[in-house]
Amino acid sequence: MKPSADFLIDRRVVERHIEKGLVSRADVDARLAGLPDLTEKTTTTSIPIVKVSTRRASIPRPLIQKPVVNIDDLPYDDEDEDDDD
Repeated sequence: MKPSADFLIDRRVVERHIEKGLVSRADVDARLAGLPDLTEKTTTTSIPIVKVSTRRASIPRPLIQKPVVNIDDLPYDDEDEDDDD
């Protein structure tokens, strides 16, 4: 599959294509010279810059609850070894 002419002169890959011999520097220059001048149709846009904190947002950690132990459920020995009963 042959790459399209637009892809061959894409500024992101044009140097690679020239080195591989897929397109010549003269072809690229001729194509760029043939493009219309659209300077009059441009507009200037200004976007306010908002300072963004570089601190990492703290991630809330899940609360770990200790198991609740009911004292009535614990094993209980009525016999006291220290008693003299």
